[in-house]
Amino acid sequence: MHLDTVHRVDLADDAVLAQLYGVEAASKRAGRPWHDPESPSAFAADQRFVDPAEDHLLWAAWWDGRPVGLAHCWFPLTDNVDKAYCMVEVEPQARGRGRGTALLQAVLDEVHRRGRPEVLSEVFVPLDAGDEHPYRRFAARHGFAEASRDSMRHLALPVDAGRLDDLEAGARAGWSGRYRLETYVDGVPEHLQASLCDTENQLAVDAPAGTVEYEPESLTPERYRERLQLFTDMGRERITTVAVDGDGQVVAYTDLVIGSGTRTSVWQWGTLVRREHRGHRLGLAVKVENLRRLQAAHPERTVVMTGNADVNAHMLAINEALGFQLVEACPQLQRRL
Repeated sequence: MHLDTVHRVDLADDAVLAQLYGVEAASKRAGRPWHDPESPSAFAADQRFVDPAEDHLLWAAWWDGRPVGLAHCWFPLTDNVDKAYCMVEVEPQARGRGRGTALLQAVLDEVHRRGRPEVLSEVFVPLDAGDEHPYRRFAARHGFAEASRDSMRHLALPVDAGRLDDLEAGARAGWSGRYRLETYVDGVPEHLQASLCDTENQLAVDAPAGTVEYEPESLTPERYRERLQLFTDMGRERITTVAVDGDGQVVAYTDLVIGSGTRTSVWQWGTLVRREHRGHRLGLAVKVENLRRLQAAHPERTVVMTGNADVNAHMLAINEALGFQLVEACPQLQRRL
C-alpha cells in the first residue's frame, strides 16, 4: 500500500540513517552541483551525538516503505532558549506532494509544545532568484520571512602564494609586536580553550543577523572538548588559527574544516576578532595563515566555501581580497509563533 507517513527517526537504526543520508544529499545537491557531502558514517555519528546544551530531533517522511524526506530541529538549552532552528529536505522527485509541509508541521508542533516563540531556518537559492523561487514560496506560505540575507562564496585553491604574501605583509604592520599567531589541528590546547570559547561565544551577537536578536552563546571548554571528540568520531579535520595577546588570551580565531568523505571542498567556519582588539588587521592575518596551513597540508583540496551577511562589509572585504567569488544566496528565515 502506498501511504505517506511522518514520524520521529530511531537513531539506532543504521539502515534508516543510511537511507536518510542519501535523501539529504540528493536534496542539497538539487541545482547545486558543488554540494560535497560527508560520508554516511559521519552523518550517522552527527545524528547520534548527544549535546547537553542542545536537543536535536529528526523526523522522516516515508513513501512506499522508504524515506523520501527528513526534517531536523535543534533546540538550544543553555542560551538563546527562545529559539529553535530547523531544516527540511525532500528528494527532488518526491517534492510537490505535501511532504515538506508535513515534515515542517511536525517540527512546528514540537516547537509549540516546548513554548519556543521563534523558529529560524535558511535556504540556498540562485543569486537572481526572486520571490517566486520554490524555496522562497514554500517559506512564505508557511509564515517565514527573510530576517537577513547571506551570500555564499567560493575560493578556488590554491590561492597564489604571491597574493598571500602581499596580504600577510599588509596585515602584519597592524598586529606585529602586539599579538602572536598560532595554528592548531583538531583543537587548541587546554590553556587556550577558555579564552577561545569566550571569543567564539561572541560570534552570534557580533555577526549581522537582521531582525533576529541573539544573546552570546555558552560554549565551555568541556563542551569544546566534547565537540572535538565528535569531530574525531566523524573523521573531520579542523584547522584553527588564533591570535593571542600578551596575556596569553585568544582574541581572534578562524576555523577551516575538512569533512569526512568530502572530495575537494573545505568549509570556512567562524572568524571573529574581539571588539576591543579590532583595528589591527587580525581578521585578515588569521585567515591568511590558516589558508597557508591548509594548502601545505592538503594540496588535493580545490575550493573553500563560506557564507557571510551581505551587510558584513568588513568580512566581505577580507574575503574579496583573498579571491572569494559569489555563488549563491542564502536567505536567513524567521517565523514568530
